[in-house]
Amino acid sequence: MAITFTTTSIFAESKPKVAVIGAGLAGLTAAYRLQQKGMDVDVYEARDRVGGRILTVKIGDKIAELGGQSIIDDGESSNILCLIEELGLELVKNKANRNHSYFNGKELIPVYQLLSKSFNPENLKTQLDDLSQTSKNMREVLNGILDEEDPLYKVLAVRLASYEGAPIEQLSPLYTETLYDMLLGIVSASKKENGEEDDFTNLLSIKGGNALLPEKLAQMLVGKLHLNQVLKQVSKEVNDTFVLTFQNGQQITADILVLAIPCSVYEDIDFEENVLPSKRLEDIKNVQYGTNAKIMIPFSKAFSKRIRFNNGQVGCHFDVNCNILTLHYMGEASQFSTDTIQDTYKQDWSMLKTVFGDICPPFISPVLATDHVFITYEAPVGYSWPNDPFAKGSYSCIGPGQEKTLTAINEELGEQVKKLFAPINERLYFVGEHASILIEAPGTMEAACESGERVARMINHK
Repeated sequence: MAITFTTTSIFAESKPKVAVIGAGLAGLTAAYRLQQKGMDVDVYEARDRVGGRILTVKIGDKIAELGGQSIIDDGESSNILCLIEELGLELVKNKANRNHSYFNGKELIPVYQLLSKSFNPENLKTQLDDLSQTSKNMREVLNGILDEEDPLYKVLAVRLASYEGAPIEQLSPLYTETLYDMLLGIVSASKKENGEEDDFTNLLSIKGGNALLPEKLAQMLVGKLHLNQVLKQVSKEVNDTFVLTFQNGQQITADILVLAIPCSVYEDIDFEENVLPSKRLEDIKNVQYGTNAKIMIPFSKAFSKRIRFNNGQVGCHFDVNCNILTLHYMGEASQFSTDTIQDTYKQDWSMLKTVFGDICPPFISPVLATDHVFITYEAPVGYSWPNDPFAKGSYSCIGPGQEKTLTAINEELGEQVKKLFAPINERLYFVGEHASILIEAPGTMEAACESGERVARMINHK
């Protein structure tokens, strides 16, 4: 007679050993919650720091974020806000201009002045809904309402790419809702006597820097956090125990494995078929990642307005203190290195000189930030997430044709999960902003925390 063993029966007599791969917000949140429930959990991180795509630095005496910036990127952000309060961290509230002015090579033109035709909100919604059904990508959607040479088209293309993470031809028509919200803001601004000045969005960040959150979580995992551990292979023993092999030759075993790494680095790990089936692995590898990068420029004094502008290629805005200007790069321009960051910055410096005149800082060669938090820089500093070896991109986004794969939802162990990231045999779990079920807040720090909280509940549920 065949004897079968369930996960529950295997773990009934001993505490299961849990390995979390990745010490970004998602992995740390999951590990912290599991440890609170008395589970034996260890976290393994490839970098020599925690926090993943959160990279807080200082520019002069000011805090700046080269990675994740605002806590409330749409939605309620209830998971991360509860975690911040629980860990005793403080928040800083501020606001940012929602609309972008357009730099035409000579001057800034408020975006509401770019409206070459009127948009009726109800008719626009219907038109965009129709275009989302017939278009292959967001470029085709934009082409359906504006001419490519229209300055408003260029402004919206940069805003979409900056916000959702990829050039518009690489974005699914699902992002039509984002475009609709942007256009509504512009239409609303055009009806105000003072234009875009009153159209602001709220910002929320952690006092002292967003990197304090992962560092605080790491403090709760003393003795259970292992840095400089680059995972290279995952296999299984006869009893279904995972065997993890790291780049330095170290091997460890685990009963439960939580993968808290970006989909973009799965290609660097050898997963045996009985661990992660090849079809699922291929779909995960195909998840698209944004190409966002930043160069941040200190001004000697705060600028009087929270202006936000772009030239159809790069987006520019001041930080919450109005004394650090951030240049947002996407696509090929975002993939700068130590050798090329000066050329990237130099291409846009003449624009800054024209816009800001005498208050524009003199040209100083920017430096590429190191992968360490709270380092102080006095000159312009930048970081390219596409060139980061442990991220290979900024955050996940849905590409053309990936709608079904990346939005299908199942229910597992009493929780909703994305079908692509559903647990395997109640042993292998996936967390990260890419695995979040928060449709209204994709690619955010909140999405990372939500996935970590949810998977911890699922493991505890067993």
